[in-house]
Amino acid sequence: MGERRTARAAGIDVPTLCFAVAGIAAAAALPFVRVRPNRIADGVSRLLAEVDPAAAAVLLALWGIAGIAAIVRMAEGVRAKLATLVSVGAPICVIVAAGIVTGRIAGTAPIIRVSLSAGFWATAILGYASFFAASRKIALEEGLIRRVLGFSVPVLIGALLFSGFLDAVSVMREWAVQKTVFLAETTTHLILAGSAVLAGCLLGLLIGVLSVRHLLVRRIAFFVLNIVQTIPSLALFGLLIFPLAALSRRFPLLHEWGISGIGRAPAILALSFYAMLPIARNTFTALAQIPESLRDAGRGMGMTRRQLLARVEVPLALPLILAGVRTAAVQAVGNTVVAALIGAGGLGIFIFQGLGQYAADMILLGTLPVIAMAVIVDMLMGGLVRLLTPKPLREAAA
Repeated sequence: MGERRTARAAGIDVPTLCFAVAGIAAAAALPFVRVRPNRIADGVSRLLAEVDPAAAAVLLALWGIAGIAAIVRMAEGVRAKLATLVSVGAPICVIVAAGIVTGRIAGTAPIIRVSLSAGFWATAILGYASFFAASRKIALEEGLIRRVLGFSVPVLIGALLFSGFLDAVSVMREWAVQKTVFLAETTTHLILAGSAVLAGCLLGLLIGVLSVRHLLVRRIAFFVLNIVQTIPSLALFGLLIFPLAALSRRFPLLHEWGISGIGRAPAILALSFYAMLPIARNTFTALAQIPESLRDAGRGMGMTRRQLLARVEVPLALPLILAGVRTAAVQAVGNTVVAALIGAGGLGIFIFQGLGQYAADMILLGTLPVIAMAVIVDMLMGGLVRLLTPKPLREAAA
């Protein structure tokens, strides 16, 4: 406890200093790229200082500035802005260096693979963590600065991808080979996740509303949903294969509709079960927290039960309900990966094929878009929740 007070009295920003030290170590000691003669062969790791000394010097200088700023006594706002700029500058530096280095090494030889190694990924993660920690200390009225800096790296990556600057990176070469299949499986992934969330919303809202009014429904529904939530996704897919296959054989019409033991039907059904619990739980919690006096006021105005639900209860509960939808949507994007194992398709195909072929680039081709989807869905749903939350509640939460 005494050491913590001494650090604060001395003006040391401990988190920024830790990020700076870790960034310097990553830039100096971790391999930046791995060069392989072909898609699956082993390769040789190279440090950033070996393949691009100028970029290594810039990166070390950036983390050095952050470390000095963390030690030197200065205004907290100035230090936070400086640390934020450095945390954005470091990923930008390694992204540009990645394009230059991979283009120089791979050249026009399509068989050579230059993959990004631990030094690149460590710098990207440290930059994000440092940005998150430092930007929280910037004054609230300067929120625009946080947003501009926060979106600068994704915008740069998008621009470099579309310009072809990063085409020599191994995962981009894999994408060029698998482009048609990738686009089709991305669409399938979105359809599976979106269908599951839509079904989860419809059933979860119904369960949540009925759970407020009927104790028996609440006990049975949440008992079943809690059990389902504890079952691993692959096991649940397996459990659904046999009953759906039997129904498909018993009723040929179901088979004509595409419902069988494998494929999209069990995937959407299982993913819908996973999506129901957070939506139903948040719906029940939000409706149960509404003061009874508001319901009495609505009844006094002559509202029926349906009018009371539509005009009073749902509008008040909507922010918390959408928070449950947000959780369900992010989970669905990730869980859909496993659906590839039962023939449903999706980006999981690339991940499991890559694992089977020991092809790291194919694994990344499936993994990175899933991460991007989850982040985008979380950001969009988070913005929707803030937009629909009444201003007094937003200010109280802030």
